[in-house]
Order: sequence, then structure tokens, then C-alpha cells
Amino acid sequence: MFKTFRHRLLFWFSVFISFSLVIAVLAVLYLETREKIVQRTEAIEQSYVMLLKSVKNQQDFFSYDTKKEIFCQTNMSVYLDRYEEYRDSTISLLETAQDSRMEIELSKPETLIPEVQQIDSLFMLLINAAVERGFKDCNLEGEMREDAHWLENITEIPRADILTLRRHEKDYIIRNEDKYVRQLSNLVSGIKTRLSKQNNILAARKDTIIFHLERYHEKFIQIVALDQLIGIRDNTGLKKQIDYRLATLEIRLASAVQQAHMWADEEYKRLTLIYSTIAIILVLGGLVLSAIIANRVTAPLTDLTEHINKFVESDFELKEVYPRAKARDEIGTLTNNFLDMKKEVKSTVTDFKEKVAARTQELADAYDKMSKLNEANSRFVPREFLQNLGKDSIEEVSLGDQVEREMTVVFTDIRDFTTFSEGLTPQENFDFLNEYYNGIVPIIKNNGGFIDKFIGDSVMALFPKGADQALKSVYGFEDFLAKLNKKRAKKDKLPIEIGTGIHTGKVILGTIGHRRRLETTVISDAVNTASRIEGLTKYYGAKIVGTAAMLEILKKKKVYKHRFLDMVQVKGRSRTTAIYEFLTPKDVAKLACLEEYNIAIELVAQKEIAAAAERFSSLYQNNPNDLAVAIMLEKCRDYLENNKDTWQEVTQMFAK
Repeated sequence: MFKTFRHRLLFWFSVFISFSLVIAVLAVLYLETREKIVQRTEAIEQSYVMLLKSVKNQQDFFSYDTKKEIFCQTNMSVYLDRYEEYRDSTISLLETAQDSRMEIELSKPETLIPEVQQIDSLFMLLINAAVERGFKDCNLEGEMREDAHWLENITEIPRADILTLRRHEKDYIIRNEDKYVRQLSNLVSGIKTRLSKQNNILAARKDTIIFHLERYHEKFIQIVALDQLIGIRDNTGLKKQIDYRLATLEIRLASAVQQAHMWADEEYKRLTLIYSTIAIILVLGGLVLSAIIANRVTAPLTDLTEHINKFVESDFELKEVYPRAKARDEIGTLTNNFLDMKKEVKSTVTDFKEKVAARTQELADAYDKMSKLNEANSRFVPREFLQNLGKDSIEEVSLGDQVEREMTVVFTDIRDFTTFSEGLTPQENFDFLNEYYNGIVPIIKNNGGFIDKFIGDSVMALFPKGADQALKSVYGFEDFLAKLNKKRAKKDKLPIEIGTGIHTGKVILGTIGHRRRLETTVISDAVNTASRIEGLTKYYGAKIVGTAAMLEILKKKKVYKHRFLDMVQVKGRSRTTAIYEFLTPKDVAKLACLEEYNIAIELVAQKEIAAAAERFSSLYQNNPNDLAVAIMLEKCRDYLENNKDTWQEVTQMFAK
């Protein structure tokens, strides 16, 4: 059919190119379909983020703008503008995420949109009620104050009654308690009764005074009703409904995110199966065509290749003569050229072997250099990190490698380092930090941990084997600091102190970045929690603070003296966490009162707040520098003095 070998090859190449184009088109379709799945999944994730941001701006609006006259006058609020932006983004993203194939139980995107709209409707009702109520001289409260000022300027009502009336009004506004509403209403009734019995006041004047008094009372009752409807102060009414619906929606959205990922995985599997099947069929077809080419076209090339292999295996000294090709096509020309070339190769084989030997030595040198380079790389990427990733060397690490492990995370930070470092030169700062790190890093490694990263004066360490090794390292820090501070005292330098936070949980170790610039990192809620716990050490005046999750897996609980500090909700987390202070032998005063402190904590748990307050007061008198005692004493006094119905078990932390 074809006169030359070139034409035959061109024909078969065109067939293979057609197969390749089909596979390329399939790959493009596959990637486009995957991108749509990713977009829907990311839309659900982003809608969850937007919802959290809208909740944050709702809270900021309640905290700030409802107490500003400018808002009551103009109805303008930066927080409301942001809230509307995030609300619209949430709805838009949920609309984007809709897909008839997405089977998400109870959390389909289209079912979440009405929930967002209902929450928005309740929030708008709350805003309108807040505007109607007003603040100080605005709207309803402003109208009430006008009547109050009018009553203050008349002489028919005793001054003492007016002052008492205003005091009840202010007590209610400050404390939001019903008893002040009753006291004010009773006082208004009494004033009206006394006015009706005074015959020295004209009837028209009485009617005017009673009109202002009743209108003042009516506005006050309306404000009380609006406060109950809004419910910002005591978390009732519309505020409670919004919070409940938001909590429900957050749970549903979080569930939707998780289920969307499961749906995406199923879609990926389905797509992969379909396109893989088609690709396999095409590949098998290509293999069949290859066999045809080998049988019909490449037989002469195969024979020539075998002779070339024999020639190479004989170290280019083969004496067998390959017959001259009789074909006049390109293969025949190639065969004749090879026979001529073989003669030239034999004459140069000696030089070639010498060059091979030289290159072998170069490769050996290169291998030695590579070994040294790997050793240097281990200083930047810990071997323990690679081992947890299942890699033997850094050469095997690729972008996106990751693995989930349960580890104990330790964050330690030098107290007031910013102020301390201001008096040092850059060189002195580096020398000090290196001296500090050279002391604590060996302690961490000797106890089975490894450094994930240095963050200025902070160190983040991971302990795969459990909390006991982590706590042993942290106690070792105290011994090292004692020696370091003793050395610094001889040089008339101030001692340094550190705070340490410990938490145990699931972490993801992996690589991020770009294919040309990778970085190993650890990502998880456990890392963020450990960082926040370290930040609480200053607030509670503690050197070492650990979480309940870390304490739960601690094997030697009796060896390490510890005490309960608080239930906290750290910044960035919705869940509460129990935290404990671990005491070192240097905490003499705290250790001496540990039993009494634990009794007081048990009394709080039993809701015997008065008895607990007495013990905390005694502890505070013995050691006024114990911030944990001071905080508990303040909470007890606040509970008792304000006659609160519930004990504030959770302390919210709005800063690190």
C-alpha cells in the first residue's frame, strides 16, 4: 500500500495521534467535571465561613451599635452593612452549591437558604425593635425622658417622689430586673392617688400632670416590653430565637460541609471509573495496533536491534557480519550505515571505556555530595516529620503529602520578650535566642518530641508518643531556666520566665506551598487550641497549663501535681475546654494550699458558692499573688452579690 517505510510510519503515527487527542479531550472533560464538583463543595465551605462572619457582626452590633445614639438617629451601622454582605454571600454560595445529584441528608443547600432568610427576618425584627426603643434621647426612650424632664420641673409632685421614680427607671435600665418595673408602677399609682386628693391644685392642672405622668409610665412600660421582645441583655426573646436558629444552622452547615466532601469523593470515584474505563479501552486499542506494527513493519528493525544488542553486549567487539540489507527503503539504508559505523566504534572503544571510568568517579563524588546535602536538609526538616509522613528522605516528599496523627502539642513562649528584646542589639537577640533554643531543644528530643517550628521567641513542639513525654519535657524546661537565670544573674541580667500550653488531639502533618517551594507544616484545631492555651498562662498567672484532653491520656497523673483552673472558651473556638495548672516544686505557696483549693473547687461544683467563697477568700489572704484564686473569688462574689440564678461555668476569652 505504501512504497516507503516513512509513509507507513506516518500512517500509524496519525492513528496514534488520533487516539491521543481522544484521551486529551477526555482528560479535559474529566478536569472540568472535577472542577464543578470542587466549586460546589467549596461553595458550601465558604457559606459556612460567611455564616460565621455574619454571626460575628451580629454580636458586634449587639455589643456596640445598640448602645449608640447615632445608630438610633440614622439607622446606619458598619456591622449591619457587613452582616448584610455576608448574609447575601451565604445565600449566593448556597445557591451555587445546589446540585440535583448532591444527596446530603437534612442539609441540602436549597433547604438551608430559607433557614438563613428566617434568621435574617428575625434579626430585622430585632433591629426594628431596637430602633423603636431608642437609646438615651432618641426615639421611645427619648420621649420617655422628655416627660420625665417635664415632671422634674414642676412643684406639685414632691421632689423625693420624682427622684425615686427616676432611680427605679435607671435601676431597671442598668439591671433589667422586674422588681424595678413593679416599684415604678406602684409609685406612679401612689403619686396619682395623692394628686387626686390635693384640693389646692386646679383640675385642669391635675389633668395635665396626670397626662404627663401616665405618658411617662406608658413609655416606660413600652420600653420594658421591647426589652423583653429583643432579649439582648438576658438572652431571651428575639435574641434567644436568633441564637438558637444560628446554632442549629451552624450544625447543619458543618454537617453539610462534611457530607459534601463525602459526596465529592463518591463523584470522584464515579468519574474516575468512567474515564478510566474509556482510557483503558483506548490503551488496549493502541496496544493492538502496536502489535500489528511490530508484525508487519518492524521485523527488519527487530533483527537489526538484536544484532546491535549483541554488539553492545560483546563490549563492541562482535565479529559476526550482519548481511547487507537488500531493501531499498530507509531501513536498508540504516542497516548499511550501522555496519559502517560498527567499524568506527571498535576503534574508539578504548577511549570510551576511559571516559566511562572518569564519569563513574564523578558520579561517586556527586553521591557523596548528595549525602552531605541530605544531612544538611535534616536540620531544616526534622527526620521525625519525614518518618510520620512515611518518607525515608526529603527527596521523596511531594506537594500535598499529608497524614493524620494524634499528638500532644506544646507551645512555649518567653514572657514579655518584646519588651526584653528592645534593649538588645539584633546580634544580642540572636545570640540569646540560640542559647535559649540550645537548652530546650535537646530536652524535647530526649523525651521523644521534635520541633515543628520556631516562631520568634515561641517554640511549637510535637510529641507523638503521648502527654507524659511532653509534660516531662516541660518540667525539664524549668530546670534549664534555673541554670540559665543563675548564669544571667552573674552578668547582672534580668531573669527570664516562660509560659507553656499543652493540648492533645488530632493533627495533620503535610506539605504546602508551590512545586518549586515546599514547606512542611502542621494544621489542625489541636495546634490552634494549644497556642491559645499558652496565651492563658498570663491571665491565670500559671507557668504550665494543660487541657482536659491532655490530662485524660496522661498515665502518671499522680506524679505531676495539678489543679483545675476554669472552663474556658478560647478565641476562635465554639467548644469549651477544661484547663488545669501543673505545679512545679518552685510553686511552694500553691502546693501548700493545693488541698484547700481543691476543696473549694469541689464546693463550686456542688453549687455551694457561699462556702466556696469563704475558702477562696482565705486562700487569697494567704497568697494574694495567686491569680487563679483571685479569679474564682471574683466569680463567687459576683454570683452572690448580684443574686444570679446560674453559676458562670465558662469563661470566654476574646483575645489570645
